[in-house]
Amino acid sequence: MGLRASVRRLPPIAWRDARLLELRDRNQALRSEVGRLEEEARELREAVAQRPGQPAPKYSPKEPSWHVRIMEQARVGRFTAPADRQAEIPRRRLLEKLHNYELARSYGVATPRVIGSWASVADVPWEDLPERFVIKSNRGYNSKGVLPLRRQGDTFAFLDSEREISSEEIVEHYATTANVRAPFFVEEVLPGTGAVLPDDIKIYAFYGEVALVMLRRVTEHAKISSLSFRFLDAEGADLGQVRQKHQYDPDIAVPKDLAHMVDVARVLSAAVPVPFVRADLYQVPDGVMLGEITPLPGGSEGFTREYDRLLGRLYDEAEGRLHLDFARGRPYAVNFGPHSRDVTAPMSAISTWPETSQTE
Repeated sequence: MGLRASVRRLPPIAWRDARLLELRDRNQALRSEVGRLEEEARELREAVAQRPGQPAPKYSPKEPSWHVRIMEQARVGRFTAPADRQAEIPRRRLLEKLHNYELARSYGVATPRVIGSWASVADVPWEDLPERFVIKSNRGYNSKGVLPLRRQGDTFAFLDSEREISSEEIVEHYATTANVRAPFFVEEVLPGTGAVLPDDIKIYAFYGEVALVMLRRVTEHAKISSLSFRFLDAEGADLGQVRQKHQYDPDIAVPKDLAHMVDVARVLSAAVPVPFVRADLYQVPDGVMLGEITPLPGGSEGFTREYDRLLGRLYDEAEGRLHLDFARGRPYAVNFGPHSRDVTAPMSAISTWPETSQTE
């Protein structure tokens, strides 16, 4: 018998080992009992809540939630939309792409040049369009409202594939796609865009403060399974897997003009009277161009618990700052910048602010 085994047979040591084993078993039994009691308590609470004549349990959230805040605003929007036919509520104006192009241009931020707009897709003069173009609905809630195309003989093909679509099929596409609204407009293709679509840079901004940068790579237009993501902070540091069930891709390059993109998102988010907007930007060879601004991005439930709480807290804080500004005289309206808002004029991408831009 070895020395170690002999020592363990000594009465004090043997007693200690037996006691430790007993305590471990007791600890395990107590944990099981706690779990059983917690489940029993949950069932009793549900039973009490369902008894006739009993008041519902008080809703008292202890932690902020990004998903809850976004769903709240979407729910309120379903009540205001029928009454706000002229889009007088600033948040609802932010659902219009052409309005957001005007806002960006007023601060010297480039957008694609709009070639023309029409009340119906059937009115688009297809034969007069350039060899490559993008057609969009002014309002829309998914990528199906955006078609990046190139002319291919008597028909068209998508920029990122050989998939063809005729003008008649384009009209049918918009007629059968939900949540797209007129006018429909055609714009120039982003500079430097070839067979591969540029990465989306989606920046989460809370009334002048940037919390998160989402890089999204699209290898095939409107195909969800082709998407991959990378998440950064405002300084460009990688944050890892911020959203669940998203294909994480650490090889998506950090945009060379990320610092200016973050600054653009700060300025544009402070110009609108809402706690949050997401600014969607593109890195093109000469600088930065705006793609879209949205106040209510989809998929809010996909963030990890940590980031759901973080973004929820930032939303709460931004709303508090905004209400304080309202009390001090800030107008309940979009504050446009000093530059031209003409979306049909050519405009070069930027990597710095124009000298006369009011960005402070």
